[in-house]
Amino acid sequence: MNVNAQQVAEQKEETQDPKKVQEVTIKAVKPIQSSVGKNSLSGEELARMPGSSGDPLKGMQNLPGIASGNDGDGGAAVRGTRPSDNAYYVDTLPVGYLFHMGGFVSVFNPDLIRRFDLYSAAWSPQYGDVIGGVFDVALRAPRTDRIGGKVNASLLNSGVLVEGPLSENTSFFLSARRSIIDLFVKEIKDEKEGTSFTFPSYSDVQGRFLWNINQKNRLRFDLSTAQDSVKYNLKEKSIDVQHDPVLLGESSIGNSFSNMAVVLESEPNAKTSNQIALGQMVSHEKTRIGSAGSYAVTSTQHYLREKFSTTLGQNHELTTGVNLSSNLIKLDVDIKNPRCTEFDPNCDATSANYATIKRDQRDNQAAVYIQDRWTFAPQWALTGGLRSTRDDYLKQNVIDPRLGLEYSFTPNTIFSLAVGRHHQEPAREQTLTEIGNPHLKSVRSKQIAFGVAQNLTQGWSWRAEVYKKDFDHFVVSDAIENYRNGASGSAHGLEVLVKKDMGYGLSGFVSVSVSKSKRHNDITGENFSFAYDQPVIANAVLQYKPSEKFQYGARWSYHTGQPDTPIIGTRKDTDGRIRPVYGALNSERFPAYHRLDLRMDYRYSDKLSYYAEIINAYARKNIGRYEYSADYKTRKPEAQMPLFPSVGVEYKF
Repeated sequence: MNVNAQQVAEQKEETQDPKKVQEVTIKAVKPIQSSVGKNSLSGEELARMPGSSGDPLKGMQNLPGIASGNDGDGGAAVRGTRPSDNAYYVDTLPVGYLFHMGGFVSVFNPDLIRRFDLYSAAWSPQYGDVIGGVFDVALRAPRTDRIGGKVNASLLNSGVLVEGPLSENTSFFLSARRSIIDLFVKEIKDEKEGTSFTFPSYSDVQGRFLWNINQKNRLRFDLSTAQDSVKYNLKEKSIDVQHDPVLLGESSIGNSFSNMAVVLESEPNAKTSNQIALGQMVSHEKTRIGSAGSYAVTSTQHYLREKFSTTLGQNHELTTGVNLSSNLIKLDVDIKNPRCTEFDPNCDATSANYATIKRDQRDNQAAVYIQDRWTFAPQWALTGGLRSTRDDYLKQNVIDPRLGLEYSFTPNTIFSLAVGRHHQEPAREQTLTEIGNPHLKSVRSKQIAFGVAQNLTQGWSWRAEVYKKDFDHFVVSDAIENYRNGASGSAHGLEVLVKKDMGYGLSGFVSVSVSKSKRHNDITGENFSFAYDQPVIANAVLQYKPSEKFQYGARWSYHTGQPDTPIIGTRKDTDGRIRPVYGALNSERFPAYHRLDLRMDYRYSDKLSYYAEIINAYARKNIGRYEYSADYKTRKPEAQMPLFPSVGVEYKF
């Protein structure tokens, strides 16, 4: 609940003495924070995590409370919600998406990531309107001693980073990366299965120009872009085409975004700070699916974000802010629309009607928030906040209150309680007049969490937290209104994290989550497990650093198998096509998932370093889905990632 004072302090240090930037960026942030529902890891901890292939944001999936769909899914389901229910920020700025092609690799150069914070319950009102979690990535400042950089290459991509000072008060970094495999392997065909596909192609760019105007003000210009594309072709013999004939033919997916912003950070005095950002983010999404049709969406969003913090007297820390955005959305849609939701497994595109939309739509939003942290006794602090949002398109005004209480039992032991109400807009396609329902209400969530955190000696720490989330106004399909608010849900659980700070010798952490998440169709009365429900999730990361040159690591992960809806029979459609008859929603589960990843880092010199990984070291065949035969009478499991070696090299200059 409380404002991240540590982040403010780090920014102050970088602002006041830019020559200390390199020293600041390598310091590990304390893993245990006073804020309930928050987990933090430094970029270095995440980048060297086994199984991450050097990508810090892939390592975040090991944090407590996060469930993932499969090995190729970079999305994170937080405490009973979907990956699409999260908000993503990079240094307070919004981003289009965090992962290339859904999970291959993150869109930010690993070397630029200074810290990663996950807020999973009743977070501060300064963050946006979602019901899942908030992912807050902090990038480091450019180096200021000289012009230099890094060149790196791995089996996934290659890239270059250049950075350094331009004058006494200005510095910059510029990073560019591109995928590699698609340059050498153009297409993979499987004549037996009737499929062919191209390897995903992706690229990204990040840039920053930093101007330390004086001791009290600094200005930065930020740039981030990402592009992704993939093609695949399904022939008549493909099982997917036999199940859903409209999938026949060539399909393609292309996504991209570019975000540019100017940010002014000011500190008039030791007790007051202000940050104002003005930016533009342009996103493109273009998809074609066989003979089902295509859709193209271009979004141009202009935004203004302001945050003001001050200390009032000795006991109050006040934070206020304003978020304004104006979004012009260009729609070009001509595709079959089956109106699928998580409450109906029978999602068939062939029998659906075509939806045709070609128009522009304007969506303006405004949000204001206020928060006060009151230290009313030496060991007690109370935090209260409100966030008010106005959506011009849905014509909704929503006020979400937040409340937090902290008790410092000892200087190293703290108990925290947080309560909050949150809301989130329905998916954009569900609110369009032509194919959806513009009168839908936002999904709502009530969240409560209680935790204890303690720092021990010699770098050890632990934390435990219990939580409960209640949801309502989930969207279900409707024959008359297309969609309507008609479902609810809940999630509750216990999370424990034990951690040893990085350094020479042994380090790492163990996290265990025990939880349950459910959905309820308020119209039919049906109850079922949530699609990402994983009652037990465990991760153990062990790293050993005997010297400056070598570091070894192992990660073992386990979780309960994901729910699955079985097919229990068949029927004939009006056109004679065989269609499945489904059993109870999510009434089966895949076998339990577990995997071991190994990693070795070798620093050959100050300029040259290598890493090698073995992902899924004991070749566990974790089931990702069941593929049913054309007549749905038999099924076979499809395994996720096999044993996969990965290597990378990095050269500094």
